[in-house]
Amino acid sequence: YICKNKFKRLHFFYDALCPTCADFNYQKRFQTASLAGQVALITGSRLKIGYQATLMMLRAGAKVIATTRFPVDSALRYSKEPDFAKWSQRLHIYGLDLRHTPSVELFCNFVSQKYDRLDILINNAAQTVRRPPGFYAHLMDKENIKFEDLSKSARLLLGSFQECKNKLLAIFNNHSPTDLQLATAWNQKTPGVGILSSAKLSQIPYTHDLTLPAEKVFPQGKLDADLQQVDLRKTNSWRLCLGEVPTAEMIEIQLVNAIAPFVLCNKLSEMMKRQNTGQKHIVNVSAMEGKFSRFIKTERHPHTNMAKAALNMLTHTSSRDLAQSGIFMNSVDTGWVTDEDPAHFSLRKQEQHDFQPPLDIVDGAARVCDPFFDGINTGKHWYGKFLKDYFPVAW
Repeated sequence: YICKNKFKRLHFFYDALCPTCADFNYQKRFQTASLAGQVALITGSRLKIGYQATLMMLRAGAKVIATTRFPVDSALRYSKEPDFAKWSQRLHIYGLDLRHTPSVELFCNFVSQKYDRLDILINNAAQTVRRPPGFYAHLMDKENIKFEDLSKSARLLLGSFQECKNKLLAIFNNHSPTDLQLATAWNQKTPGVGILSSAKLSQIPYTHDLTLPAEKVFPQGKLDADLQQVDLRKTNSWRLCLGEVPTAEMIEIQLVNAIAPFVLCNKLSEMMKRQNTGQKHIVNVSAMEGKFSRFIKTERHPHTNMAKAALNMLTHTSSRDLAQSGIFMNSVDTGWVTDEDPAHFSLRKQEQHDFQPPLDIVDGAARVCDPFFDGINTGKHWYGKFLKDYFPVAW
């Protein structure tokens, strides 16, 4: 999968990696470094790679600001970890819908005022395949639970988020402290809907969503290995070509994958400059479909390719300037972790070819965390690179 060399000896953990690559990647799964005293912010922290990367940083000693559209579900997931008590005081979960750009700006303002430092920013959240409201419907009962009715552990993780919402509502009701300069929307005194209602926004349908038999394509109680709703739609946007992608979905992809990361970097980079530790990092989680130099480029999902290419250009453009302030920005490809094809395609590949992606979510998270873990351990920090399988590749 990585070096493309043929091999005869099978590794005990990886079946698609040669022994040399397999040993190196297996070692990287357990890599860590001391992040004691550091503050990290990661988007898309509820599931998969974002969840594992958050755990890696918490277990390395960092305080982690973690965003998700579904904060209650996220808090309940983290509270079930066996070592929860060791790091629970250092995890702050916030609800944030990255599609609502004014709310992203508002969130940045809140973070820069509440926290005295920011050492690591990981733009992990990415919308590859848009999911209709029915995909998330099973989460809504949890998200509608009042804060005071949540478990003690969930309240602990969501306390800072509750503070953020209370300040928003105070502004809206004209009871805000005079020294609190928070713009809740562009030139308007209205609530940041992407913060106050991050989960509810997932239930706004597109017109074509209304034609889906939700009970059939999203069967109740059926979850996959990542505890996500099973999606039985016959096709999704991963298989669409130009002329087939809904315009609204194209816009959503850009908002989540490119515009929100830009806003976060744009608004929080000054906060990161408060202390020049020489160890600060911005990781823009990218993908190979964002490369221009690939020999073969398929015709599918052009809107996703556009968004990742834009994110790569942010890294390519701004990394040298940030490095002068001790902030090292890189784009990182997580590796092939997820099969994005519709369920029946994936099942057919499994049955006919025994196919599964060559890497898993821990491998992906290890790649995301490697720039700062490896940088701290070796004293050598990459910047301005597109990192694939832990090393720079061509843009």
